[in-house]
Amino acid sequence: MITGIIGLILAMLTLVNGFAALRRPLDKLVEFDPFGKRILAARGPQFTLVAYRIFGFVMVLAGMAVAYLSLQYLRG
Repeated sequence: MITGIIGLILAMLTLVNGFAALRRPLDKLVEFDPFGKRILAARGPQFTLVAYRIFGFVMVLAGMAVAYLSLQYLRG
């Protein structure tokens, strides 16, 4: 049961992080991210934005999977 509760908390954090990466503008995304700033300088803004959008989509999918598994733990 505790595994399901902890999983749901982590799923919510992962979903929030994923949706934030999907919705925020590029200057907000690279504000505190030194790796993102290096990608921006090397590859340009379009590539960096696409990379952040892919990252956000993967985080949303991972959050949904963790939420599903956590609910399965809570059920049985």
